[in-house]
Amino acid sequence: MGAAAMFTSFATIRLLPLAEATMLSYLAPVMLALLGWLLLAERLSAGRIGGVALGLAGGAAFSVPALAGTLPDASGLGVILGLLTALLTAGALIQVRRLTLMGESAGAIAFWFAIVAALGGLATFPWGWVWPGFTAGLLLIGTGLSGGIAHILMTLSFRHADAAALAPFEYLSVLWAVVLGLIFFGEVPGWALLLAGPLILTGAYVARPLAVRRTRSK
Repeated sequence: MGAAAMFTSFATIRLLPLAEATMLSYLAPVMLALLGWLLLAERLSAGRIGGVALGLAGGAAFSVPALAGTLPDASGLGVILGLLTALLTAGALIQVRRLTLMGESAGAIAFWFAIVAALGGLATFPWGWVWPGFTAGLLLIGTGLSGGIAHILMTLSFRHADAAALAPFEYLSVLWAVVLGLIFFGEVPGWALLLAGPLILTGAYVARPLAVRRTRSK
């Protein structure tokens, strides 16, 4: 499910502006709260129910214009793939949670995720792999380096600060997506993003794990 989420997220970025694709990823905590309640019997507090409701309302506000045909044709498929990415991401996290409860180590989980993702990528070979040119090759290398550096910086940040203190910085990715989309692709945020964005971000914040919010309150 994690590997499938990675594929659908790449497809979402291809079909939607960067800011919109990033925004849809924040539905994952909302989906996670629902799946945790359905599959792990986790308690849904009133606050978390409110967060789920806000997130789902934001997702609906985001989806209606695209699915109604008022946005470009590819937007409808992009929104569907974005919603699917959030659902798959939440499902993968539920599986990780169950694996850790069964005693599996984080290293083993990460290792097998990498193996499955690599095999899944290799399976797409018959569907149009091409040898990248010079520019595309540089972009691919830059993508790998950027992701690796980001992972290292994230790890270091958790060494020097509590998770709750770092959580708000995660939501800055939406701002960066808007700025970078405007600079590099000339993407101007549409009214659907402005309407659904506050609902999704608020819902994601409220639907976060209770332990993180308790740590923040301390």
